[in-house]
Amino acid sequence: MTSSCSSKSRWSLQGETALVTVEELAELGASIHTCSRNGTELDRCLREWEALGFCVTGSICDVTSRSEREKLMEKVCSIFDGKLNILINNVGTNNFKQSTVDYTAEDFQGLMEINFESAYHLSQLAHPLLKASGMGNIVFISSVASLVAIPSATVYGAIKGAVNQLTKNLACEWAKDNIRTNCVAPWLTKTPRVEFLLKDKEFIEEVISRTPLRRIGDPKEVSSLVAFLCLPAASYITGQVISVDGGFTVNVRVEMAEAVSKSRWSLQGKTALVTGGTRGIGHAIVEELAAFGASVHTCARNGTQLDRCLCEWRDLGFCVTGSVCDVASRPQREELIEEVASINSVGTNIRKPTVDYTAEEFATLMATNFESAYHLAQLAHPLLKASGIGSIVFMSSVAGIVAIRTGTLQAASKGALSQLTKNLACEWAKDNIRTNSVAPWYIKTSLVEHLFEDKEYMEEVISRTPLRRIGDPKEVSSLVTFLCLPAASYITGQVICVDGGMTVNGFYPTHD
Repeated sequence: MTSSCSSKSRWSLQGETALVTVEELAELGASIHTCSRNGTELDRCLREWEALGFCVTGSICDVTSRSEREKLMEKVCSIFDGKLNILINNVGTNNFKQSTVDYTAEDFQGLMEINFESAYHLSQLAHPLLKASGMGNIVFISSVASLVAIPSATVYGAIKGAVNQLTKNLACEWAKDNIRTNCVAPWLTKTPRVEFLLKDKEFIEEVISRTPLRRIGDPKEVSSLVAFLCLPAASYITGQVISVDGGFTVNVRVEMAEAVSKSRWSLQGKTALVTGGTRGIGHAIVEELAAFGASVHTCARNGTQLDRCLCEWRDLGFCVTGSVCDVASRPQREELIEEVASINSVGTNIRKPTVDYTAEEFATLMATNFESAYHLAQLAHPLLKASGIGSIVFMSSVAGIVAIRTGTLQAASKGALSQLTKNLACEWAKDNIRTNSVAPWYIKTSLVEHLFEDKEYMEEVISRTPLRRIGDPKEVSSLVTFLCLPAASYITGQVICVDGGMTVNGFYPTHD
């Protein structure tokens, strides 16, 4: 990990142990054990990793075999003294049959064993080791075929759908053991398994025409998200299925040019605009981006508070400027726009029954939560386009995804942001601008301080949250920062919850 991170422990895997995915985790300091059916290939990789100074061991294992999976986990238990921090269930395959009716019982069973049963059983076997570590993480590798219909993938897509749902259920069931569970769903990525498809020019042209970022993904663009989800910086993210697909799953049709970045885990030389940066989540976002090397401009309505924050950031050596601005005002928004990357973190709420909202309250909430973000995105577009690599992150809310008692107007305005995210990801992909949205649950900020005094309400909130606690602003800012990094270069159009698993919890009871 680079020295640009704000807290080394939050952006490092030093001292942690992992089973499977290798180079990205090893670079972040993890000790890793991996497996393969091919002993010759495994030995070659182990020599390469040793030469790079990585702490990696390996063993031969066919994960479709139940007995070999059990032997694998026994070895992992021995190597890591009965504790495991990270399990990456990465193995998968498809046989690309054209028609559903052509699949035999053997085809079905083979795909089920390698794509689902192996991951399910390895998770069962790893559970006591993950629990013993005190901070466990499972990441499943799914596929966009589990989210949208893909030709020649009816069985594969259905099985990956099972992986997605397993992710959500384990996130709730094992949260009491401090084990987080997430899932990464890639689109077509340059791997040996799909080499034959990459030679089919007509097919690849069709794939690219359906992909807003106008290119095939690289394995490192998948591994970077996997690594991030395993970091302490992602400690309030669980139960999520996140696509790494260049915007494919949110697209109808778009075009765009490819861009390359020198450093995947740095924002050195990048510029960022963060609205509402002096308090709560916005404040944490400013600090996280600045710590990764970005030059940041922020705004606030309160000039005194802004000046105090600017002094603090200057003392920390951060490159941050600021201006007084009420983003609910259209003229003030027009005066504000001067920088390249845009993080829209301003938001507010008025809690009351739907029938009690006045026209003025409607106008206030829509102007602050939606119109300001929409207009700032419009104003920022030429600057983001001119930068060559633009990124927008909207601050949504779980209220825009599920019904909660925070008021229907906030829910509607945040739902609008989520859909705007998907549309801009497709429309502006041709300009090399990525657009994503972060949807937090209750986070310790001044906006909701008064609610924390209501013990009965807080107990109810926590009982619906698998991780059994309220989130911290830094647990939101870390995801925002990751989405702005070159390491996230193939992620666009996604709405990602930072909610301790709340939105995937259907009917799991409160645990002790």
